[in-house]
Amino acid sequence: MSALLLSAAQGSATPLTRHSLVRNAGTPSPHGYDERWLRDLLFWHPELLVVDRLSSGLDEVIPLCCELAISKIGGTVFADLLGVTKTGRLVVVECKLWRNPQARREVLAQILEYAALLRRWSFGDLTSALNRKLVTAEPNPIYAAAKQRWPDLEEAPFVDAVTRSLKLGDFQLIVAGDGIRSDTHAIADHLNSQSVGLAQLALLEIQLWQAASGNILVVPTVPLRTEVLQQRVLVDLGGTPLQLEAPQIVSAVPVDTMESVVDPERANRRAVNRAFWQQFIDQTQFDHADQLPPRHGGDNWVRIPLPEPLDWMTAFRSTGAKAEVGLFLTFRDEDGQALFNSFHSDIEGLRSESGLELVARRKSAAPFYAEIGVFKPRSEFATDDQQLAWLCGAANRLVTLIRPRLSLLAEAAE
Repeated sequence: MSALLLSAAQGSATPLTRHSLVRNAGTPSPHGYDERWLRDLLFWHPELLVVDRLSSGLDEVIPLCCELAISKIGGTVFADLLGVTKTGRLVVVECKLWRNPQARREVLAQILEYAALLRRWSFGDLTSALNRKLVTAEPNPIYAAAKQRWPDLEEAPFVDAVTRSLKLGDFQLIVAGDGIRSDTHAIADHLNSQSVGLAQLALLEIQLWQAASGNILVVPTVPLRTEVLQQRVLVDLGGTPLQLEAPQIVSAVPVDTMESVVDPERANRRAVNRAFWQQFIDQTQFDHADQLPPRHGGDNWVRIPLPEPLDWMTAFRSTGAKAEVGLFLTFRDEDGQALFNSFHSDIEGLRSESGLELVARRKSAAPFYAEIGVFKPRSEFATDDQQLAWLCGAANRLVTLIRPRLSLLAEAAE
């Protein structure tokens, strides 16, 4: 069992007393054992993460930095600790105390958000963020830190492995605290059922035992099984994120089986739509070297990943009185409005460069919500194959048009 003795022994052996961590809420802990203390302890003593016990394929981890700033629309979040293994897998640690039931739920949402945001980063993005955090001009700070620990490490395979970890969202996520509750595991199970985006979640309990002599023994334990956690952000047809509801009782009968019995026509329609978009995912080829493939969204639409602040482009088919086929970018809130205005002021230039009849649609003023995209009536296409061919070509042209402009905006903001 891994453990750490923090203070020198002073006298004979005495009984150990369980010691609690105290949330840092402006008032200092009487013993100084709060979340910040725990974060720093894990940074300087990463062996306490016992990663070899969290996953059979995981090896030693070295810490890269604390409080990594990760930008998102509407602000910035900070990951408590970021590390990397010898095999190039990134490790994200969030430290949290467990007395507040709401905090137990929020910390899982937090670490999932960090993983979702990091997945959008390239290796260069991560390198740049670490250099800013560490105030260094090291061309490859991740490899430099790993090389110091593992002198025989080769740079090219290691960089490729870290890049793969980012692209696939293949992270080791660790929530470390002073006590793990069964309801936290239940929430993790519920999130695990939501699918897409590979990561592995582990719940790590840090026990503090103090003797009358003042010795503090830190004991990490893994009280619950590790889960392979699949992440999914649920959105509506406009691309607006929906809030996850509380865990519900799930029937033992698979949903698709229930639907096929209750409404076989709807089940068949959904299956046809998914098959169409799977063809789109398989056949769409992008000229931009960094572009990731599309991913299934909901019924009859998919999302095409893009850098911040846009996050993704939506490709869709609609039915009803105004049945359309199209692709569009979504702009929200104040930051989105500034970007929309920038694109809209050059809409003619965007049309000329892409060869697409781009349309700007303002949906709401407060809060701001708008779209820029290309839309065609479904009646213009005689077959699904024609729809597919047009969507594949338009998606490539839009990505080629938008990504360089996002890179320029990102450089200007630095």
